[in-house]
This record gives sequence, structure tokens and C-alpha cells, in this order.
Amino acid sequence: AMTEQNPENCEKSILQLRHSLIQSLKAVDQEIISRLNKSIPLINDIGKHLINASGKRLRPLLTLAMAAQFNDNSKKPILLAAAVEFIHTATLLHDDVVDESILRRGKKTANIIWGNEFSVLAGDFLFAQSFELMVETNSIEALSSLASASCKITQGEFQQIQIANKPETSLNDYFEVIGKKTAELFGASCKSGVIVAGGNVEQQNAAYEYGFNLGLAFQIVDDLMDFNNSPNKMGKNLGDDFKLGKTTLPIILAWQKSNPKEKQFWIKTLKELNQEPNDFKNAINIFNKYNIFNECKKKTEEFISKSIKCLEKFPDTIIRENLIGLANESIERSK
Repeated sequence: AMTEQNPENCEKSILQLRHSLIQSLKAVDQEIISRLNKSIPLINDIGKHLINASGKRLRPLLTLAMAAQFNDNSKKPILLAAAVEFIHTATLLHDDVVDESILRRGKKTANIIWGNEFSVLAGDFLFAQSFELMVETNSIEALSSLASASCKITQGEFQQIQIANKPETSLNDYFEVIGKKTAELFGASCKSGVIVAGGNVEQQNAAYEYGFNLGLAFQIVDDLMDFNNSPNKMGKNLGDDFKLGKTTLPIILAWQKSNPKEKQFWIKTLKELNQEPNDFKNAINIFNKYNIFNECKKKTEEFISKSIKCLEKFPDTIIRENLIGLANESIERSK
């Protein structure tokens, strides 16, 4: 049965997946390093800085795990997983330039170390490199899935800038942004793994839905961590999003429930970015008053159960069990 796992297993599934895919993950790292080595020294430096900083390797892990359910031990899932990591890293490089970020996961961002010009160009290189890797799999379908995700990531970035500093943003617009910006690549990472491993169309779509819903939950948890976590492993300081007036799920839900006086507070702090030292605390008080954090958690749980349901289309393997666990664990990050 596809059961929810108990919280004690938390973090376990992802470790078990890593453990069972250790050889493939190592091969992905080699692939990444060998591609960077063939490049010019500065790109190599920037690439390695990022790849070393980028901790989790969640998207490549999903690609490999999806393919492993079909016992695909060829090089194809490895090439794709490397491509996925390059796409992700390229978008981060460009993201940090656009957001003028200083830290990512607790380390200095590339734009702070090397400057914007080099960061943008290194991102372009990694992006181009990802397409080269995809082509080497000889799968036009996998290429198509990841190319489409790449387009949508950029659209999502555009739309995110357009909703910034607008607490009155609709939930629809917000979900469209995080769908494109985060969930699409999760979906395509999963789907492309099933494609090259020879899964049928139903399984390909199920993999996409699993990843997409996982990505939505993942992004909401990220939004939440800005408000209700000690400065965390992500290297984000508490309240970074708030300081920039970013429009995230807790903000939108709070705006919908706020009385006129509270709406004035949101306009002053987020629209006008006129913030005083206590405003972050005041924001959290409004969240608590309306039980916003629980409402966000409910949303993540809805997405995760959708995500897990998609896995019914796959053979009953230990990998599948761990993918169920990984989905459950992803929302535990915010607890």
C-alpha cells in the first residue's frame, strides 16, 4: 500500500536513495567535472565553486532514481542527470545576478566573487553544456522535456519579478510562477529519467506529475523557511524574502485575511519597502493571528499526497518506497 511514512523515517529515504545510487551519483559528478575541465580555467573555477556549494543534488538524484526503477544501468540517465544539474546551476548563476544576492547556501555567490559579467557568461556556458549532454543521450523526447522546462523557468523568473512587491497577487498567479520557476524542472528531471529508461507514456507522465507536485511543495517550504526557521542550512538568513518584498504564499494568504489596518502594514513594508526593525516580528504576529503557517503546510501536504499517488504507476521496488519517503521528507524541512 502507498502509505504515509512515519516521521522517524524522515531524511532516511533520501539517504537510502543516495546510498543505493552511489555509483551513479559518482559518475554524474565525474561527468560534471570532466565537462568543466575541458572548459577554460575561469569557467572551470566558477563551475566547481557552484557544483561544490550546491549540496543536495536533488534533481539529478530524481532523474537517476526514476531510471533505476526500470533497471537502466546505461550511461544515459547519468548524462541526463548531469544535464539537469547544469541547467539548475545555470539558472542559479543568473538568478543571483538578477537578485543581486550575496550568499547562497551560506557561501559567497559567484557574482560577489567574480562579478556579474563572468557569472552571466558562466551560466550561459553551463546551459549550453547541458544541451550537449542531452543530445548525447540520443533521446529527442528527453531533450524535448528538458528544453521545454528550460523555457518555462525563464518565463517563471519574468513573472516572479512582475508580482514582486504585490501582496495582493492572486494565488493563481503565484502558483503559475512557482510552477514554472521550480516545479517544471523537478517534473522534467523525473520524466526524462523514465523516458531514457524505456518507461511507457503513462509512466512518463506520472513521473512528471510526481516531480511537479514535489517541486510545488518544495518551493512553499522554501517560502516558509524565510519566516519560521532559524537561519538555516540553505544559508538564507531569516527574513531575506521579506526585506526584498518578495511575494510568497504566506504573504498572499495573510493579505487575503488582513483587516484594513494590517493591509496598510503590508503596503508600507512590502509595496513601499519602508521597513522598521520590528516589522519582521509584526509580520510574523499577523501570520500567527491567522494561522498562516498551518495553512501553508496544508497546501504542501496536498501537493505531496498528489505526488505520491503518481508513483502507483511504477513497479513496487525499494526505489519507489524511497521516492515516497523523499516526498514526505521534503515537507519535513520546515518543521
